[in-house]
Amino acid sequence: MNENTNVDMLPSLGRPVRSQNMGKMVDIDLSPYQSKTRGEHDPVQKPPVLLCQFDALEYYSYMLLSTQLNEQEVPHEVEIVDNDDRFIHQIDKDFKDFPIIGFYCCNTDYQRVIGLVRRIKEIAPEKIIILGGPFPTLNYEDIDLTAVDFICIGSGEFYFSEWIGQGHYKKKENFQNIVFDINQPFETKFVDDFNLSPKPNRAIYYDKYPFLKNMRVRRFLLSVGCPYKCTYCHNSNFNDKFEAQGSVKLMFRSPENAIEEIISTLEKYPADAISFSDDNLTISKNWFLTFIDLYIEKVNLPFLYSATVNTLGEEIVKKLGEAKARIARIAMETTNETIRKDILLRPKYTNDEFAEVIANLKKHDIKVVMLNMFAIPTQTLEDCEEVFNFANTHKVVMCTNVLVPYKGTAMYNYCLENDLLVEDYNTTDEGDLYINTASIKGEEMQRMVTMQNYTFLLNYVRPAIRLIKYLSKFKTFRQVSYKYITPINVTFMNFFGYLGLFTLRTMLPVGMRVIKSFIRSN
Repeated sequence: MNENTNVDMLPSLGRPVRSQNMGKMVDIDLSPYQSKTRGEHDPVQKPPVLLCQFDALEYYSYMLLSTQLNEQEVPHEVEIVDNDDRFIHQIDKDFKDFPIIGFYCCNTDYQRVIGLVRRIKEIAPEKIIILGGPFPTLNYEDIDLTAVDFICIGSGEFYFSEWIGQGHYKKKENFQNIVFDINQPFETKFVDDFNLSPKPNRAIYYDKYPFLKNMRVRRFLLSVGCPYKCTYCHNSNFNDKFEAQGSVKLMFRSPENAIEEIISTLEKYPADAISFSDDNLTISKNWFLTFIDLYIEKVNLPFLYSATVNTLGEEIVKKLGEAKARIARIAMETTNETIRKDILLRPKYTNDEFAEVIANLKKHDIKVVMLNMFAIPTQTLEDCEEVFNFANTHKVVMCTNVLVPYKGTAMYNYCLENDLLVEDYNTTDEGDLYINTASIKGEEMQRMVTMQNYTFLLNYVRPAIRLIKYLSKFKTFRQVSYKYITPINVTFMNFFGYLGLFTLRTMLPVGMRVIKSFIRSN
């Protein structure tokens, strides 16, 4: 930010803390939820908890949390919110017996979450609302604590079940990393031994949502953290902010522990394929080679994974092929090497090196899904067109996203300092998510978003690139594209890339659910 910046013109950076509205939280009668007692005069009240999310997939953090809640005998349920109005309608009906409602909140979720929370408080002010996830952990100063009662900072599986099981939820005070007042001391707690994490309870999803169970793909998370410094990612900010409190840049389960979890899960929930949710499965060569040998011996199912180009040497790729890897998700982000190096601070790799890795993976029958980002500072329409040309030349499937400069990241600070953000950019207030419009100023950036909306088409009809590029000049075309084309694009990118593992017949019902969810929430 330069010395001439008018602070009054900057986006809203915060919300009032609870000290301005201490009386908002309403005490409720929890006597119906007494489940057992410590002593004759010391009842332990354990009210049911509703854990809410937006994505139609299993959240690993919720599955871990469910195991802990079961140990404390706390009733709980997961709810996938695919229609905001219907969800609110259920608050005093289907959900009337849930005094505590939790939301998992990523950076791009907060606007939608806070809108729902305010609506909940209007009709049921007695509900206790708690937020957890990346956004509250990194931006707890910006949470609207006049609507939200508590926030969970750090890993929720440590103290959330105790907070409920021991009755701390009834107290208007901080408990470990469950925070009522950010102006009072609180603890930040993180995983320090991934092997000691509880086993995930998948039943909370598969018993309620058969379509997830019937997908016959099981998701596993074998690592936490990332050592890279990509400017747009919250991981770097997370490492910088909490390093002194014990956060780790990278930690893996032991190979034996990971295999044990996979086998025990498959015994209960058979699958046709595995999806590894790790940001970079191959980042530790020694760990990966030990793990993959065990996987080949004891699991031997097709799988998909994510990795960076610089970790995919010949030995690693050969092992991936032997282990039945079928889909590799690899981030190019942009073919403009200057932007990658100077703006995004990506791990070092050239376009030629990326092409070599693609060829090597294909030699071992591994399909490549190339991840890219549009509307990056200094990026041009020609850069975006070149990304499609690269994908066409090397015959890979494209998956694209629009850059959102998350508050607190180096990218956000860069955009502020250079006055690049659109005038109404604000990630902490109610409103639409910034996926339908560019966060960076300029009509050319908005045109890039429209090109991104047609990724599903341009993956297979490459001659249409120039037509879409031309039509993106017109505002009406951009608006229509977002309203009607985006849900189709989201479905193709999220699910049709799985066609290397599943048939169209298997994927179609899930794809239709995504389309309906998108339409209902907009």
